[in-house]
Amino acid sequence: MAEPSGPASAAVPASRLVDTNVLIVASAADAGSPFRPEGTPVDDAALRQRVFDWLEAFESDPARHAVLDAGWQVCGEYDNKLSEQDYGWLVMMHKIDRNEVVWVDVQPDADGNAVLPPALASAVTDLADRKMVAAALAALELGSACKLTNASDTDWLDCQKALRSVGLEVENLLNDWLVARWHTKHGKRARYD
Repeated sequence: MAEPSGPASAAVPASRLVDTNVLIVASAADAGSPFRPEGTPVDDAALRQRVFDWLEAFESDPARHAVLDAGWQVCGEYDNKLSEQDYGWLVMMHKIDRNEVVWVDVQPDADGNAVLPPALASAVTDLADRKMVAAALAALELGSACKLTNASDTDWLDCQKALRSVGLEVENLLNDWLVARWHTKHGKRARYD
């Protein structure tokens, strides 16, 4: 595993903390990946292709770095959900191989979940998402212009306001689809932000 190098004062590149669902949806759109389209909640092939196109552009741009943690919590989730033959996992391995990663530390609590500030801990109710938030916040603290990229998880809409309050933006690749899905779960009159 590559580790950070260079002086601490060097500019930290722009980065993305890529939620696992992005890698899954993109892998389902890739003919070479064993991940099947029915394994994602995104049933529209054009929408899966949009996520694939975003990930392909991310992979090919050396100025856009992935955010990963030295303790391997984020990649551990990727590895748990994807095979080494899935496009999404291969993208992250290419970023590591080319040293296009902002490496951060994520502090786990006694249960192994990432520690977040109290205001965020109450807003990020999905314990698995906390490592993603903690890693993205650590990248921001290093000076990287970091966003958290999401394709299909409506939980990010639930905590979007709290994340914005600490300077973390969620980039929803399928925003209209996601909002419609959120309203299906919570009702047409419900508000997420």
